[in-house]
Amino acid sequence: MKKFFYPESIVVFGVSPTDNNLARIIVDNLDRFQFSGKVFPVGTKKGELGRRRVFTSVHEIDETLDLAVILVPGRFVPETLMACAKKGIRHVIIESGGFTELDVSNKALEDQIQAISEQHTMQVIGPNCFGVINLEAGVVLPFFVLNPGYMKKGSVSLVSQSGGIFYDTSMLASCEGVGLNKLISIGNKLLTDEIVCLEYLINDKKTAIIGLYLENFINGRRLMDLAAQTTKPIVCLKANRSPAAEEVARFHTTALAGDDRIADAALGQAGIHRVQNFREMMDAFKVFSLPIIKGNRLALITRSGGHGVLSGDATHRYGFVPASLSESFFDLVKSKKINVIRTTNPVDVGDVYSLNVYGEIFEKALQEENVDGVIFVATFSSETDSVAVEKALKDAARLTPIYGKPIVFCMVTNKDRWFHLKEAADFPVFTDVDDALKALALSREHWNNLGKPTHTGKTMSFLRHKKVLKNMNAPGLLDSTHSFSLVQEYGIAVAEYSLATTHSEAMESARKIGYPVALKTTSPSVLHKTEHNGVFLNIKNDRELSKALGKIKTDTYFIQKMAPAGTEVIVGGKRDREFGPVILFGLGGIFVEVFQDTLIRVAPVDLVTAAQMIDSINGSRLLKGFRGSKPSDIEVLAHVLVNISTLLMDHPEITDLDINPLIVLEKGRGCIAVDVKIQIS
Repeated sequence: MKKFFYPESIVVFGVSPTDNNLARIIVDNLDRFQFSGKVFPVGTKKGELGRRRVFTSVHEIDETLDLAVILVPGRFVPETLMACAKKGIRHVIIESGGFTELDVSNKALEDQIQAISEQHTMQVIGPNCFGVINLEAGVVLPFFVLNPGYMKKGSVSLVSQSGGIFYDTSMLASCEGVGLNKLISIGNKLLTDEIVCLEYLINDKKTAIIGLYLENFINGRRLMDLAAQTTKPIVCLKANRSPAAEEVARFHTTALAGDDRIADAALGQAGIHRVQNFREMMDAFKVFSLPIIKGNRLALITRSGGHGVLSGDATHRYGFVPASLSESFFDLVKSKKINVIRTTNPVDVGDVYSLNVYGEIFEKALQEENVDGVIFVATFSSETDSVAVEKALKDAARLTPIYGKPIVFCMVTNKDRWFHLKEAADFPVFTDVDDALKALALSREHWNNLGKPTHTGKTMSFLRHKKVLKNMNAPGLLDSTHSFSLVQEYGIAVAEYSLATTHSEAMESARKIGYPVALKTTSPSVLHKTEHNGVFLNIKNDRELSKALGKIKTDTYFIQKMAPAGTEVIVGGKRDREFGPVILFGLGGIFVEVFQDTLIRVAPVDLVTAAQMIDSINGSRLLKGFRGSKPSDIEVLAHVLVNISTLLMDHPEITDLDINPLIVLEKGRGCIAVDVKIQIS
């Protein structure tokens, strides 16, 4: 990837001297940003572009070329790429559009591009992209006009699947005080995807913060693995959310574990900070340019009581607390006030007589052992105030690296002073304290993740048990016997059961198992048994069983011992197309889709993660003992989660799995699976 960002020579295809030519904008951008290497325009007609000769063929250029940028009609891209290959160019950016993003019938063009690049060991970004930007080296390759005066250099790098988000970031980042380093527009991701780019940026010494805008994941598990290898904050704006299908799902897990919930869980598990919109992404970039906050105690300093109240509300909303400030801090503040406003935390400095003392107050707050960060909200309108706030911004910029604590600056003023102050101080500024604290919560999350294992744990393999499925090659719903046998092989206890084909066999089975029993249908066409008279519970004797047998419609009767009373949970799994096997856990039973008290993790999970899953659902108190009830066997439940996640890893043919309900008994008595459904592909 290095030659994309640090080339010594660039050839640009598609150039003509006409004013509306897009490829010439690329050449102009390189000049504006003072690219120090050589630039060679290539077009269909000979001519001049400024001081440069326009070549009609790359073979006319008697130089070694590091990088090619292609912006010609899509149908001419393969032959242009082949010309690059013959010239020995190994790094190419295809900015041309008109491929599969326009019409799937254009896949043949992409196939040609892929074949040429693979045959000649070429690395290609695109097609259908805006290229790359490396402000450090003046490599600015989009075909829209950019001005170096409006782009701030810094340490934020972005990988974007969308040209529009790439454009917005390049245009707006400096307005938000965000300094950029490298931007990569990956377009159709034909040969260079987010994984390749992330691998490079993680090891790039000039990049401290990584942003991702993605609409799908090429390799979700590899993305998680890479994130686990770095301490750099990774901020992801994942779009293209798709709700679960509205049709009735055969598996509860399928209904509850939609694509976006899985993406959310996977990103969080990997320590990647997911944001919901472009503004949140910019806010995250701003807060990560400050020192990481290492706790939740804040000194809140505002210039009005109303802002103090809003700051206090946002502090609570995002899991922070007002810090306990020392008497010496309050003494300092009081010495700068006319004391018509009570001094507490939030600290209202609306009656400070000299606005030039904010820096002194900031420094005293940062020196407090009980303070992890400072929030300052400034509202002003006069020129005098503007000068004081400019000094406060510069003080904040000076003090944050000294004390290693963030000062989050919120400011409201008129537009002229707003832009003047942002340019003068070179320090990130927010307008809304709620946005600021929401972003600061990401910083705290990042600190909490550092040093902790991310992604998934190592678990024992049970591959020796593949014999259970060796004769089940046909896709479809696994029968009850195989389903129960498989989970038993993974150490999960099941309620005693028997199969019968006649009423008399059913009676005999029930007597052998011992009443009370449950009678269930084995028909694969019945999705949820309770909705179609497919299950009768707590049958106490032969008479009740005979009555139930007369009502149930099935070829084979499933007779099962009634499980002891306990807490009903669901343990499920599915094979996601982007992240592979995932496991779901939550409160179970017939109301599982009503309460939706479930969460998801990418498999495999270890005992630590399993325990966290159990503790994180809203209904965890039911398992721990609630209002006189005894605690459930959480330890065994954690082992069930680990073993089911391992089962999913061992058996790629399993696409969906439900254990619902799994009865969690009192501590020391274990868990019992009552109903198991498994789908294989």
